[in-house]
Amino acid sequence: MGDKVSFSDVMKKALHLGGTLFAVTAVTGMILGYVQDVTSVAIKRVEMEAQNAAFRIVMPDAKNFEEIVPEPDEYVAEVRRADDATGLVGWCMSVNSKGYGGIVNFIVGITKEGTVKAINILNHSETPGLGAKSTEPEFYEQFNDKSKTPLKVVKGGASNPDEIAAISGATITSNAVTDGVNGAVKYWETKLKGAE
Repeated sequence: MGDKVSFSDVMKKALHLGGTLFAVTAVTGMILGYVQDVTSVAIKRVEMEAQNAAFRIVMPDAKNFEEIVPEPDEYVAEVRRADDATGLVGWCMSVNSKGYGGIVNFIVGITKEGTVKAINILNHSETPGLGAKSTEPEFYEQFNDKSKTPLKVVKGGASNPDEIAAISGATITSNAVTDGVNGAVKYWETKLKGAE
């Protein structure tokens, strides 16, 4: 006949096994927590570099982009003060505007004098071949160095300094971007103008 196993032996083995399992789980949890901390810092750094690259497109003279807490606004979701070595160059604003297929998100650069320096379309859900053409230079470069605002969308060619030629077949998208730019300019006029 086999040896009898006592209850205390079973309990010792169970406690030993439970302790080992607890130790392995604790060490694994600490390692995963450390890896998550390290990778989240790296991910945040990459996201910040991508954002700064987007801001540099619309405000190329700036070296630093300091985040400003924006007041609630219909269009402006984020505001960055753009500085060079001597001080304020202008403002970069992340704008959300309702297009045909959903929200069009883009950056608007406005100089400290109030001129629209440039825009940079980041994300959209617009129709391929129509509203998606908002990401093409032929459309978005129309906003470069616009000092006469508010801007308005026109069909055909733009002949006045306050006009933006609509994308053929995508007037809603054209209006969405233009409304967002006008919203950013209005935000600058009412909340940022004169700030140093």
